[in-house]
Amino acid sequence: MSDKVKKEDTTNEESENKRTSINPLVFISHDTRDAEIAEEFSNLLKRVSAGVLKSFRTSDKKGTQGIEYGVEWYPQIIKNIHKASDVVCLLTKNSVDRPWILFEAGMAKGKLNTSILGVVLGIPLKNASTGPFAQFQNCGDDEDSLCKLVFQLVDRIPNSEPDDETIKFHVQKFKSKIDEIFEQRKTEAGIEEADSKELEKLREDDSSVKLFEEIKVMF
Repeated sequence: MSDKVKKEDTTNEESENKRTSINPLVFISHDTRDAEIAEEFSNLLKRVSAGVLKSFRTSDKKGTQGIEYGVEWYPQIIKNIHKASDVVCLLTKNSVDRPWILFEAGMAKGKLNTSILGVVLGIPLKNASTGPFAQFQNCGDDEDSLCKLVFQLVDRIPNSEPDDETIKFHVQKFKSKIDEIFEQRKTEAGIEEADSKELEKLREDDSSVKLFEEIKVMF
């Protein structure tokens, strides 16, 4: 057996051991604008595993899953990617093409051979099937797909016996919350668009008034 084959076998074995370790860790890669979604996904994992399945997300400001104040953020991110049994990439309209989420996925897969799980939320699944994520079997945001993904993650815990009904219940709650978030975003986007049009109209009206005043002065 060549040294290259031995090295690949060793890497694969280490990767498998890490995924089935006593303390599996899910690194949640996401755009900072999706911090609320990342929090909901983290809560989902906590609930279905009774708090056993840990996660890390850089945007956490409430608990211990993020980066402490005063700590250099880049080494912390790399350290937690190294520790992770899985890297879950939350692929939304905000993040699907963002360089940083691609970097985190590339770091995990390229150097560590860590499992990369793309979860497509709020956009068509085909939108994520381009670029680096085209090589992965990404997860859609339908109930069945999310249940399968969560079951796969919880099953990383040694001697765990994931309950289908429990997972389904909490996935439904997660979907409901995520739908609310996306609906709120649509509403806010609509308000911003309306405000922008109204502002533009006011500017046009103001320009018309100024032009009329200038004409009056001329005569």
